[in-house]
Amino acid sequence: MKKALTTISVAALIVLMSNGFARADFREHFDLGQNYLAQYQYSGAINEFRSALRINYMDTSARIGLVNSYLARGMEYANKDKSWEKAANDYRSALFYLKYYPGEEAVKNSAQVISQVTNNLNVCLDVLKYDRGFQNRYEVAKQLRAEGNFPAAAYEFTQALGAKNLQKDSFTQIGDIMNLLGNKPKATEYYKKAVAVAPQDLNLRLAYAKSLDANGNENEAITEYSHVLDRASRNDKDILYTLERTFQKKVEDKPKDANLNANLGAVLQKEGRLDEALSYYKQAEMLDPSNINTRINVGTLYQQKEDYKTAIKAYETVLILYPDNVRALLYRAQCYDKLGDKKVADEGYKKVLTLDPNNQEIKTQMLANIKKDSTPTVFAQYVKTNFAQNNPESIIYDYAIELHKDGKINDAIAMYKEAINLADTNAEAEMYVNLALAQAQGKDYASALSTLNSANSKFSNEKSIKDTLKNIKEMQTDSKLAQAAELYNNQDYKKAIEAYLDITPATCDTMLAVASAYQELGDKKNAIEYYKKALSLKPVDTNIAFYIASLYGEQEDYSSAKDYLKKAIAFDKNNTQAIEYLKSIEEMEISNLLNEAINKYEASSLDESLAEFNSILTKDPQNSYALYYRGMIFDSKGKKQESINDLKKAYELNKDFTICNYIIASNYDSMEKYKEAYNYYLAYANSDVPGYSPTPGRHGPRRLRPNGTSKARDCPPRSPPAPTTDGSRHSCRPGVSRSGGSHRP
Repeated sequence: MKKALTTISVAALIVLMSNGFARADFREHFDLGQNYLAQYQYSGAINEFRSALRINYMDTSARIGLVNSYLARGMEYANKDKSWEKAANDYRSALFYLKYYPGEEAVKNSAQVISQVTNNLNVCLDVLKYDRGFQNRYEVAKQLRAEGNFPAAAYEFTQALGAKNLQKDSFTQIGDIMNLLGNKPKATEYYKKAVAVAPQDLNLRLAYAKSLDANGNENEAITEYSHVLDRASRNDKDILYTLERTFQKKVEDKPKDANLNANLGAVLQKEGRLDEALSYYKQAEMLDPSNINTRINVGTLYQQKEDYKTAIKAYETVLILYPDNVRALLYRAQCYDKLGDKKVADEGYKKVLTLDPNNQEIKTQMLANIKKDSTPTVFAQYVKTNFAQNNPESIIYDYAIELHKDGKINDAIAMYKEAINLADTNAEAEMYVNLALAQAQGKDYASALSTLNSANSKFSNEKSIKDTLKNIKEMQTDSKLAQAAELYNNQDYKKAIEAYLDITPATCDTMLAVASAYQELGDKKNAIEYYKKALSLKPVDTNIAFYIASLYGEQEDYSSAKDYLKKAIAFDKNNTQAIEYLKSIEEMEISNLLNEAINKYEASSLDESLAEFNSILTKDPQNSYALYYRGMIFDSKGKKQESINDLKKAYELNKDFTICNYIIASNYDSMEKYKEAYNYYLAYANSDVPGYSPTPGRHGPRRLRPNGTSKARDCPPRSPPAPTTDGSRHSCRPGVSRSGGSHRP
């Protein structure tokens, strides 16, 4: 949207209606707000109306004046200054006071204005290309609150409520802002919403309790305070301190209130200040001797001090009047339990369970006692006998999980099986999964897989079973791998091979391990076979291809070695090992071919040797030996120019081949190209040829032979020795033509 074309429509301003509130400081702020608004001093008007509203949050006239001031300033920011962010914040603030701050009736009466202001806000947000996602609105709200723009922040928090994960914090933040702005009933309303989202958050419930208290909802506040106190631990120091200060102030205001004294005593007891707590309990008992809750609290205090006999006396004063009081019966039974009188304790627990069959605390205590003194088998039998109507399979299953967490795997397995048998057709998939996990932890993978396969037939669509089945198969494989690796590291290669081959399905790693073990045993044939299997499972692994090539090289199967070296290089063009080894093999092959060709040349098999020299030069056009000997063959066949061409190249590539100059000169001589012949004779004469004598016939062509090798090496073959002359292979002599005529250069 182009800013130049964007305008904000004027929202219908609401007429200010004074409600006749007479308080002087309120009137002063309110009147100043009206004056500022009439003079178009909107910021001043906002400050004054906000101050008036803090004095009397219920005053409709002050709220409407504040809304009108925000709307007027927002329009000025948008239409005049084109300050879209500031305009948006004013519209947010106006909407907060129109839609969220007042009661339902006021919101209904402002529906038309709310709609118009919402449209204006959306225009601003469109121009700003504002991200309307819940998370962004939440972050913007936090920033606005940090800047002190509370109403705009509260509006944005309301817009973040669409995300479940942001609801608790957003409701809490709105409640905090309502508190800051003086609207305590609304603060309580939003804290309550936050508590509904996160009922376990003690700090939040404490804030809600304090808000209820501030609004005069004392009974509801006490309920919330009690909830927080019951669930707070001694480590929740901030919570306990707040509770202490709260009830301390209440007791100071109403020192004769028995309940407040008892509540302060309960807080101090939770903080571990037992003697101080006891003094408040005694005060509460003196003020209201009939309050059994205070007597029970006194009992719990002595119980906490481990004075179990005194605690029992306190509970019995309650039980004389109320023999079926569940709390007194329970706590007394716990005291007998601590004193070691298990029989009386168990009778007490059973009575409580009769009165309150769903009392989880009793069940927990009774089960805890039997766990301490019995084997898992005895425990299971006790549960089946005494808790037959209380889902015994669930109790035994929970115990199995407890044993499992404690690392008592065999006992856990036994209890999982007992629970599954009791549950029968009602056994859940989770039971089978946990049993299988315990079996796997006990290294009994076969049983674990059998358990899961059985479960899979009953719960064919249960993802957790399939996932666990996969995981346990991986665990089984890992275990086998570890065993095989240990055998390998202990140099027991034959057993290591058996162990690796027992792992199914075969993997690249297991095949590599088998190949390596065969290699350690010196069995190259099988090593190659399993390296190939590894490569089939990981088809583009340059290292595996190189391993295979190396083994073929060790067996002198260079053709196969070359094939796998080429694969290794194709998989990774930067595999320098493969590149250098391939080069070594190719040089070795050429060297061997060269020696074979030279042997044929020396045996006067000129045509065969020529074909082989041609083959060498096809592969290695810069091979100086092949060029030299081919030049000699061309010379023998009378192909002087071809001979000259090859010999020139040979000498250019290897300056040790000085004999080439002599033969070239001789060929030019026989071709009657005396000037060229002279130059090459001169070059030969000036060369550093050991034992050289200018007398014709003393030097003829030398035989040249490289230091060939029949095996590939890690580096190229050494350079050939200086060439030698062999008159028997070249009939030319300096200055003597083949026809016998004498020529001078």
